[in-house]
Amino acid sequence: MTTLLYSDPELVIALNKKVIFVNPNDLQIFKEIELPEDLYALGLKASNNLTEPSELAAEKSEEKCEQSKVSKKLKHVKIEPPSILHVKLSPDNRLCAVTTSGQKAVLLYQCRPEQAKLVSVRPLARASSVITFSPDSKVLLVTDKSGDCYKYDCENDEEEPQLLFGHFSIVYDLVWTPDSKYIVTCDRDDKIRVTNYPATHDIHGYCLGHQEFVSALAFLDEDTIISVSGDKTLRLWDFKNGRELTMLELPAPGLRLCLRATGENKLEAAVLLYQPDECIALYELTKSDTSKWLVKERQILRIPGVIVNSICFINKNLYASGIVDEHFTLRVFNVDGCESKVSGDWIKVIEEQFKTEVWKPEDVSAWFKKRFDNVSDYLERKKRRIEEKQK
Repeated sequence: MTTLLYSDPELVIALNKKVIFVNPNDLQIFKEIELPEDLYALGLKASNNLTEPSELAAEKSEEKCEQSKVSKKLKHVKIEPPSILHVKLSPDNRLCAVTTSGQKAVLLYQCRPEQAKLVSVRPLARASSVITFSPDSKVLLVTDKSGDCYKYDCENDEEEPQLLFGHFSIVYDLVWTPDSKYIVTCDRDDKIRVTNYPATHDIHGYCLGHQEFVSALAFLDEDTIISVSGDKTLRLWDFKNGRELTMLELPAPGLRLCLRATGENKLEAAVLLYQPDECIALYELTKSDTSKWLVKERQILRIPGVIVNSICFINKNLYASGIVDEHFTLRVFNVDGCESKVSGDWIKVIEEQFKTEVWKPEDVSAWFKKRFDNVSDYLERKKRRIEEKQK
């Protein structure tokens, strides 16, 4: 998957093994990160929860396995190269976190004043599903495919990752309140959960109402969050009290969400939809004098022939990255929904950076619940038996 995010003044784009930091105003590439082929050579260590190169994992776990035999087999094991899963910049823009698949790890880079200097490589128990920094940039949270959330200390890389809490299904988004009192997560089981911090054993409450996976969250103000879901709805919540405030129907299941401020108490939301061509919906959010948020649909953007994977706002433009014939492409739209003037030579410069990268989109259909009807057949057989007895 691609990562597309903006943290003034840098647009960050990541795919497969490369991360580039670009100034969208003058085409200048500030810096770039290229993943090394072997993270074990950089100090990545296996833990009890981590799988080492697959051919050796079972053998090394056996107490009676001789160390000499393991060493010989290590020389012949082909280690799968790492690939980027998620990228996140810290709120103070000093740190960049990268999680990888293949060789599952969390890489922490120092971006300022250094130019993307690698400062730590730490193990992941499982592939990450979402990552985020604390508001003070001192902690990184990583959720994995099993629903567990781990805390990584960004100031002491010798400290072991700490398991904070867990879900029973995969977590799709994670946000931390600015005051660091709550961690809000959403998952495949339709739930939005509000967890107290640092006492994460204590669940503050839930926001319940979605009927499918909840894929994205964002704060509108200190008391209100917005969510989008596979049930084709956008909802606003008083998350501290677990109360739904507003619900709006989407044209299709919602996958991604990004916001930008357009004025005092005014926001614009872009929702990535799970459908071809008409794949981005734009909405206006306005806070009334009674402190109630009002949502109004603006328009649907068409991007024919592109499988869009990620979106983000940069000032008055909306950037969308996606796939055309298994290759990276970038589209830019202005606030009126028209193709932006910046999308000429500038876009070609960016696309050229990933020209050799071939990738396929994630199968989002796997996010939806699988429903099995084991009752209808039984009722039909029962009906036939009753009819036969009546004869």
